[in-house]
Amino acid sequence: MADHTILDLIGAAEFARLLGTTQQNVSLAGQRALKPTYRGKFPRPDAVFEGRPLWRRDRAEEYARERKSS
Repeated sequence: MADHTILDLIGAAEFARLLGTTQQNVSLAGQRALKPTYRGKFPRPDAVFEGRPLWRRDRAEEYARERKSS
């Protein structure tokens, strides 16, 4: 039997709540981060579903913690 891993993914709305910003800002940052020429610090989405970026919850929470401590 195959070993399955369940990914806990979040969308822009939940990521925005973690960062204290708007869903639109996070969604746009995620779209920019997907471009091959992107050199910023915003985390590249881990998946895209129906054109919407998704991030692993653990990575998003870590990024939000780092932003708050800066």
